[in-house]
Amino acid sequence: MKSLRPFLLSLLCVGTACQTVTERMVPDADEETPEASGDFRYDTTSDSEAVPEDWWKVFGDSTLTELIGRLNDANPDVAAALARVDQSFAILGITRSSIFPTGRANAEVGRRRDSQNNLLFPINQLEYDRFSVGLSATWEVDFWGRVRATVKRDRLRAQGEAVNYRNVLLSLQASLAEQYFAYRAAQTELNLLLRAESLAEEALAVQRARLELGQGVQADVAKAKLELQTSAAATEAAHRNSGKLLHSLATLTGTMPSKLTELKGQGGGGSVEIPAGVPSELLGRRPDLMVADRSLRAAAQQIGISKADFLPKLTLVGSGAVASLRAENWFEADSGLFDVGPQVDVPIFAYKLRKNRVAEAKAAYQEAAANYRSAFLTAVREVDDALLDLRSFEREAKLQRAALDAATEAATAAKDRYERGLDSYLEYIGAEQVRLQTAAREKNTSAQGQIASVHLIRALGGSWGSLEE
Repeated sequence: MKSLRPFLLSLLCVGTACQTVTERMVPDADEETPEASGDFRYDTTSDSEAVPEDWWKVFGDSTLTELIGRLNDANPDVAAALARVDQSFAILGITRSSIFPTGRANAEVGRRRDSQNNLLFPINQLEYDRFSVGLSATWEVDFWGRVRATVKRDRLRAQGEAVNYRNVLLSLQASLAEQYFAYRAAQTELNLLLRAESLAEEALAVQRARLELGQGVQADVAKAKLELQTSAAATEAAHRNSGKLLHSLATLTGTMPSKLTELKGQGGGGSVEIPAGVPSELLGRRPDLMVADRSLRAAAQQIGISKADFLPKLTLVGSGAVASLRAENWFEADSGLFDVGPQVDVPIFAYKLRKNRVAEAKAAYQEAAANYRSAFLTAVREVDDALLDLRSFEREAKLQRAALDAATEAATAAKDRYERGLDSYLEYIGAEQVRLQTAAREKNTSAQGQIASVHLIRALGGSWGSLEE
């Protein structure tokens, strides 16, 4: 054993060198980082203070905050993503165990019989007892750094899965916020349509009364019936749309649709001011880009690992035991035995196999690089799309508010003229219907502005600040 100590110490020194052979065979993933210079096309905001991680609170709606709290606690997709994180770190733990020696203990007490025609040396009796207790250990000496590179690869994959959990959570939170604002708009539209349907019923009653008095015509009655049926159909469609949005919110919060009652919004309308920054910041903000980065770096490590498979593997194997054919001298000194020494595995006839594995690893690396660049371009497009929507809906909302003010003024004037006997009730009903239609469009535009704000928040990575690793 003393003669092996210098050999073991020399292997330990080589195995803990600063840069291993495998690391030198790993391509530089930084060279594949996407070009991220320039600005977003539609960004006109200035920098402002960062918001907390719970970005949904900027909308000032306690109902939305409560729903997202339920989503965080009960959504099954969030739970599944968290379980994948646990799996990936468990795999990392399995891989890291290869760094250390593997030891086993064994004990045997039994009776054995050998074949007389199979013995190399004659013995007095073919059937005998055997007693044995021993330990054995194996350790692959990480001479080339292959094992450490494997650990680094799986660590990158585990980190990517942890960031992907954040990506899943952000996507679900944003989806809930979008559907919540759409639900609120649908509820407002439904209330306006119910009011419009009531006005259509009144208009039909007036036309029928005029016809009975000989002051109207059947064509006006038919037209009023058509408007009533059209209004009723629109109301039914609004009921259906509102119900489906409520069912979707229930599913996102891990609730049975029948258990979620109607929701009352408590926040203001319109979009919020969001500083987009510059495209390069997306690389540290967006979880999906960070996942793509980890995947790229893990693929780079795999190239080095595949190349290192061409090199010999050195494994230290050792075992020791006490064994005897009689229990009375089982633990005496003469019963001891050991077997210690290195084993070298040299791949001779596996060149073609390992060459193809290297080619596969290189192709996977190029795919990961292309996916990274594609994900970045998609991220920039999503931000610019959201900025365009946000700016456009802000302008449209101003126009819709001005139109609503005009429609309200016209309806008020029509009501005043009717009350003074200058116009018929039908004129007031027509003006009020126009006002309700304009109010519905204004509310829908306001909701679209809020949804565009959520789109931008999701496109930026969930918050104004950088994502902590």
